[in-house]
Amino acid sequence: MSLRPALALLFAALLLSACSGWQLRGQTATPNFESITLQGASARLRYTLEDLLEPNGVLVHNQSPYVVEITDEEWNQRTAAVDDRGRAAERELRYEITWQLIDRDTGAMLNPPRRLTAIRSFAYSPDNVTATSDEEDLVRTDLIEDISYRLINQLANASRKIRD
Repeated sequence: MSLRPALALLFAALLLSACSGWQLRGQTATPNFESITLQGASARLRYTLEDLLEPNGVLVHNQSPYVVEITDEEWNQRTAAVDDRGRAAERELRYEITWQLIDRDTGAMLNPPRRLTAIRSFAYSPDNVTATSDEEDLVRTDLIEDISYRLINQLANASRKIRD
């Protein structure tokens, strides 16, 4: 093997190892909790989190020693682009939550409140409102899943710090 391909291979290996914190979208780390209690979450967020956590061995029920409190859950939308007649052509949806982890027995906050934000844009057609509302619902589902994956990863990180 000549020197040039060997250096290229070494460089590629170093580049990949530098991205150790990177994960594919939809990949989550599993929190080191047997169970959690969710408080303050909307039904859609709650069901999404349950669907992602329970197959990985983290039960969601109301008697867990760890409480994940969603202190703020907010949806915002705005017009992101207009067409040549000044009508909305693209909408932007923003979904934000603020959460914190609490020890049920002591009431102590195990982490400071953290804010997660996800933003997506989608085409908006005033001439086809039915298709546009279906597209908006798909985007909302995508935003909830994105926030859920990120929240689970942050819970996994917090659980490692608590267990250490």
